[in-house]
Amino acid sequence: MKYIDADTIREATEFLRNGGDEERAAAYLGCKPEDVPTLLDLPAKPAQQQSGETDLWAADKLQEVL
Repeated sequence: MKYIDADTIREATEFLRNGGDEERAAAYLGCKPEDVPTLLDLPAKPAQQQSGETDLWAADKLQEVL
């Protein structure tokens, strides 16, 4: 894995927080889209919710809307 400096990581993280997509972030970082969460130390996306289960990620989804 190549070295990515802190400024680049911060810029990519801000890009994703502001609604950017992982494909463009991956192109900026020079990696595959599936490697972006690992490189930026982001939580993995939750699996699809099954009916009747509690959505543990609801608070995170609502914060993204704000």
